[in-house]
Amino acid sequence: MDYLSSHRVTWVVLTKDTETFQCKYCVHLDLTVIHARPQEHNQIYNYMFDKYAQSVLYRSRDGLIWTEEEMEAAYYLDLILLISRVIVHLPGEGIGPIFIDCNRVSPYEGSHVNFSGLIEQLPMQNDSGVYGRWVLDDVSYMNMALRIAWVNIQAGQVKLIQKVATWTSTTGIQMESGYSALTNNNGVKKYIIVTVVQPPFMMKTVVDNTTVYYGYCKDLIDKIKDILKFEYELYEAPDGLYGTLNDNGTWNGMVNELIKGNADIGVADLSVMAERESAVDFTVPYYDLVGIKILMKAPKFEYTLLKFAAVLEPPVWWCFAAAYFLTGILLCLFDRYSPYSYQNNKEKYADDDETRIFTIKEGLWFCITSLTPQGGGEAPKSVSGRLIAATWWLFGFIMIASYTANLAAFLTVQRFESPIQSLDDLAGQYDIGYAPIEGTATLTYFQRMADIEEKFYTIWKDMSLNDSLSEFERAKLAVWDYPVSDKFTKMWLAMTETGFPTTFEESLARVRASESTTTGFAYIGTDARGCHVVAALYMWMMMTTTTTLKNYRR
Repeated sequence: MDYLSSHRVTWVVLTKDTETFQCKYCVHLDLTVIHARPQEHNQIYNYMFDKYAQSVLYRSRDGLIWTEEEMEAAYYLDLILLISRVIVHLPGEGIGPIFIDCNRVSPYEGSHVNFSGLIEQLPMQNDSGVYGRWVLDDVSYMNMALRIAWVNIQAGQVKLIQKVATWTSTTGIQMESGYSALTNNNGVKKYIIVTVVQPPFMMKTVVDNTTVYYGYCKDLIDKIKDILKFEYELYEAPDGLYGTLNDNGTWNGMVNELIKGNADIGVADLSVMAERESAVDFTVPYYDLVGIKILMKAPKFEYTLLKFAAVLEPPVWWCFAAAYFLTGILLCLFDRYSPYSYQNNKEKYADDDETRIFTIKEGLWFCITSLTPQGGGEAPKSVSGRLIAATWWLFGFIMIASYTANLAAFLTVQRFESPIQSLDDLAGQYDIGYAPIEGTATLTYFQRMADIEEKFYTIWKDMSLNDSLSEFERAKLAVWDYPVSDKFTKMWLAMTETGFPTTFEESLARVRASESTTTGFAYIGTDARGCHVVAALYMWMMMTTTTTLKNYRR
């Protein structure tokens, strides 16, 4: 019954026991069991079976406990009674029962038995015993009869017992009236499902000290359950891995659980791989991945009201402010002390419509408005004042042109700047460590590519150093550049030195702990979630996600 709580629950139970059907592992199960029990040919058994059907607690009649040992004894009793009847009816005299002392050894002094006559008497004295009649032919056996009943169990308790058929070795199964077949009452199937927690496919939470799973895969298996009418038990792979083939030929993760028979189905975002297909069966893929992603630290952008001031360096702004105040003060001084200014020659400019006395306030206003399309207004009348104004106009034009160009570059180019744009960029630097998650298809991809490069290098080296080749043939293999790419070999060494995270949460924490976008850690994989990180999508491998099943062909 240990297997009953972990697999399919349609069972045929054969037993010699006439006691109540017990199932201590069925506490949380509702099932129907086809129960086959020996049918004795006497009134004691029929009376006991009727009582058994009426009350599952009935075990005795008139103080007699009908146990398995007594059932075993009844079988041998039939055999002994048959031999006794044969011996009693043998022709001759002096054959009968004798009494012996079991504590003392003494020779037999009775009549001798004719065994040829014994064999002749067997068919003649064959009569029904407790179990049935003996069949004496080339293969002698007892024609035992079985009474078959449906035992309905709810929450581990026997609720109903119905006798549905009788079986004998000669007639086979004979159904009771009202029943047509034993298959009319099939039990509910139960499967053990192994999974790996990986959002958003499979997630979990704890509610009232009970682990509750949810996510896309959970909803998918629930929908299949409603259609096919089965029950399941969900558990996580002990090592939390999907399943990879180790160097010693053993599997880990979900695939190992399926191979060992601990689970019937694996439900997770499991990628289809050639070595996995040799060990387990896959369903039709339900999710196609467009590529592997690089997850790395995102650049920090500070957005403030004075963001426009960050276009130029602070010393530039300080120099601009000093030039502004100096120009305004000079305009005021030249207008006051120059003999050609308006305030010193008011009679000369009495007929002019535009008159302006440059105080410090007017000088500063003239400087600031000169930088706008509106213009600064009336210029100074003196030559010295106009030279100062012209110098300020030229300075302002250069400042506005420089600021506009830097502002456009600051707001556009810097926003899309990223140190890593592709896998080649990642492989060509040494400041950022990178690695996929342990036991994933991404790790297998890089490991396999590194192994292929190593094999290609070995083949080229053997060909170059092959003494059986002529000098001309070896000269064809001699090149200045390395003929086999070693990109993945170098990347695999860098990943090994960096260390492989075991979960996505660990890899995300390592990415967030990076100091900047040019140092720290970058995660390579199919998942790209999390705040304060940027995903640089680089499609170089297509993968499909599917559900896996135990390979019953193995």
